[in-house]
Amino acid sequence: MTGILRRFLDNPGMIGAIAPSSPALAKAMAQQIGKGVAVFEIGAGTGAITRQILKSALSGPLVVFEQDHFFVESLRRRIGQIRVVEGLFHDTVVGLDEIPDALVIVSSVPFVSLSKILRFKTVEAICHILAASPNRCLIQYTYFDRPPFVPRQSSLHWRRLGRVWANIPPATVWELRAEIDPEMDG
Repeated sequence: MTGILRRFLDNPGMIGAIAPSSPALAKAMAQQIGKGVAVFEIGAGTGAITRQILKSALSGPLVVFEQDHFFVESLRRRIGQIRVVEGLFHDTVVGLDEIPDALVIVSSVPFVSLSKILRFKTVEAICHILAASPNRCLIQYTYFDRPPFVPRQSSLHWRRLGRVWANIPPATVWELRAEIDPEMDG
């Protein structure tokens, strides 16, 4: 825990927490991932959620995005079988060859503490990816009982999935996805 506390003290706006995600929060996040989908994890930090995703017998690819070099090196050492992309999500996701249609984005990004421009760029990148397919969603937690941000695309809607009390502090898990057009479904 000293690693995350030190990173938080160095840059509280980018880290957002003084303690890693609890096993209960990690499990609540990973349970939202269906079989056979690709997963992009944004802001993996210490890898608490990453390890739980890998335990859930994920059958699709996992790509982890992390901006903090200390955490990137730690993830590469401790969890070697995943692809770790170093840098800000909105800058690095454009370098991927292809974004899978069946995709879950799992995020630990502390939107409330990011700078306005960084929050805007990250939200826009996520929403652009989600709006392109109803087979994509974002799983995000907050320490508040409200969605982490308001998407500019009217087709994207938040759904509260639950509250995890066994976390410091307690967290609410949310899902954001495009609403399926009833005329197109069927």
